[in-house]
Amino acid sequence: MKLDKKTVLDLIERKVEKILVYFYDAWCSGTKVDIKEDFIVDDNLEKLELSSSPFFVYVEKKDKEKFDWAIITKTIVADHTWKEKNRYIFSNDKVLDRCGCGSSFSFEKKAPQIDLNKLKLLREKFKK
Repeated sequence: MKLDKKTVLDLIERKVEKILVYFYDAWCSGTKVDIKEDFIVDDNLEKLELSSSPFFVYVEKKDKEKFDWAIITKTIVADHTWKEKNRYIFSNDKVLDRCGCGSSFSFEKKAPQIDLNKLKLLREKFKK
């Protein structure tokens, strides 16, 4: 796994000793990635080896293989209140689907869901 240069420099400047990189459920494509600094290391976590990193990186054991060859890039976006928020873009060959903004993704290709009842009603309505 690799973190972008700005994220690494920020963590070093703030003297962060450990981070947890984790997935969580989100809109659009279903999954997002985030970084947490305040957490307790337990048996569900595994430490990753990052070359020459002065801090420890942990991931959940069940997700470890998904971080192989992954690149995580921090972006700053404004939400609906125009407040800046950190977002992370997860890049990896295992990602098969991605939302339009790029921050949400899926490890499986999703088929579009079609509501057949609504489609039928629309067809009937526009036949006239």
